[in-house]
Amino acid sequence: MIESLIISLICTIIIEIIISFIIGIRNKKDLLVIVLANTSTNPIVVYIANLISLFNNVILYWGIAIILESIVVIVEYKIIENYVINKKTKALFLSLINNTISFAIGVFINIFI
Repeated sequence: MIESLIISLICTIIIEIIISFIIGIRNKKDLLVIVLANTSTNPIVVYIANLISLFNNVILYWGIAIILESIVVIVEYKIIENYVINKKTKALFLSLINNTISFAIGVFINIFI
């Protein structure tokens, strides 16, 4: 389980840094905020998701995954809103795009790889 936590965190950070950079976040401190936001949310969500997957209930898993991802979007939005210097990019937009894309890529990796 620890391996999946580490791999998920590294992949999420890489994906979200790339997306943030594409969207216009260039300041190193702002990118560090993105990294720290993910470091504070990703391991908890992945751990809970791994525990829920043990129940072998797809509906339960996806229901909780959607709730957890929604919470992550809100938490990371507040972190970005409070600490990112680049105010041109809207914090909620950045959080929503980053988390939607990294979640979708994670689902794709889990299904096909």
